[in-house]
Amino acid sequence: MQLDIRRDLLIKIMEEKGWSKKKFARELEIDYSYFYRILKGERNPGSKFISGFLRFCKKNNLSFEDFIYINLAKK
Repeated sequence: MQLDIRRDLLIKIMEEKGWSKKKFARELEIDYSYFYRILKGERNPGSKFISGFLRFCKKNNLSFEDFIYINLAKK
């Protein structure tokens, strides 16, 4: 069991705001390469991503729960 992210919704936010991956990573206060690997599915979101994204959701009146879910299939 682990936390996972709706990558399709993250990409939709970036497109709506006209942001690059680098800009979004800066908004979340995380390293670009870390964010890029999360988007590509090569890395699972960790505490730095989760805390940055939670701040982002609060700031933008978004529901954190719409983006993050528990993936029971992965170990």
